[in-house]
Amino acid sequence: MGSHHKQSATAKHVWEAHSTYTADLGVPDRRRYRRTPPGSPTVADLVRPRDTVSTSYSTGGAVIEVKECFYAALMGETLSHFTIVYVPSDRAANYRDCDHHWINECVAVGDRILMLFEANSDEVFVVDRMRPADSQPSRTILIT
Repeated sequence: MGSHHKQSATAKHVWEAHSTYTADLGVPDRRRYRRTPPGSPTVADLVRPRDTVSTSYSTGGAVIEVKECFYAALMGETLSHFTIVYVPSDRAANYRDCDHHWINECVAVGDRILMLFEANSDEVFVVDRMRPADSQPSRTILIT
């Protein structure tokens, strides 16, 4: 005999916008946004072209661009966020426009890269940092 659970009439799931796209579609925007505190590193400081990133939802690749965008929130405030453009890691040396992928609405909070809307729990991780081209490998000299 199966178990039948009845949801209470008062238990109702409230949908909340988790991106600018869903907010623009009319999903309720609860006005809960993440912001990078003034003077703190931005996404562009944490992620640079040629770094490798991954996401909490198992995508990622080699970063080719990080660009700042702005969202005009309902309360009249303009919120800064970033788009990380990446290509599959195996195509990083020779990619085409059709290889581009985007991670939108990224905000730096401390040393974490999270999404602008608090309702969105996605996170971006830098898994491999590309060394600057002008950096020299360190050498160790053993003196006996």
